[in-house]
Amino acid sequence: MLRAERQARILQLVREKGYIQSDELIDLFKVSHVTIRRDLIALSRQNLIHLEHGGATSIDYLEGLAEPLYDTKLFVNSDKKIAMAEMAFKFIVDGDILILDSGTTNFRLAQKLKTTKNIRLTVITSDIMVAKELTTHPHISIILLGGIMRKSYFNVYGPFTESILSNLKATKMFIGFDGANIPRGLSLNILEEVPVKQKMIEICDHVFAFGDSSKYGIEAPYQICGWEKIHEVIVDNAIPKNFLSYFEDRKIEYFLTRS
Repeated sequence: MLRAERQARILQLVREKGYIQSDELIDLFKVSHVTIRRDLIALSRQNLIHLEHGGATSIDYLEGLAEPLYDTKLFVNSDKKIAMAEMAFKFIVDGDILILDSGTTNFRLAQKLKTTKNIRLTVITSDIMVAKELTTHPHISIILLGGIMRKSYFNVYGPFTESILSNLKATKMFIGFDGANIPRGLSLNILEEVPVKQKMIEICDHVFAFGDSSKYGIEAPYQICGWEKIHEVIVDNAIPKNFLSYFEDRKIEYFLTRS
């Protein structure tokens, strides 16, 4: 198992249980105490967990939950993200102009598109890793947006990014987010990225909310949009049931994966 994959799994376990012992992690991953200690220190330095004697505890979202580094984040809920990418692919048709928003869920969708040879698409993205993943596909044209780069997460934002988007048009968007709740809709931890996502929504015909169930019931500080801007939701079947009732009342279509 890769170090980033192991650290992502540790982070998931700490968030699910609230507290986990180092010995439990040693038994689970079949690695040394030194290796687990290094993993916990690395996650603690990213402000993702609290180190405790003999283990680690979770950081409450209201304490300012940090975003994992990209390599770690890629493996957080990776099975759910891959299943969601498979579901999203079903809604993509030949000739689509897609916006693949920044983030590792859209990276998983890019991986799926990369393996599909008989499709012609244009992909607009602010995510360098998404663009890089698609470069070898012979029939996918890539519009990589410019702007100020978030170096640790490989995506761009800022007025220049928004200006480029103003001159574009897309058929479908798969929007990433950090939190989703019923009163406020979708929200984000990074203020500077909000205007980019809002401009993407503005130029797109159909917007898919594209985040796994761990983000539902969470309220990040900065609102992206209300649910009236969302046409469809793709999510795993662990989403809280009150959201499904709300979507049905508002006639927002939702599609659940089994992962």
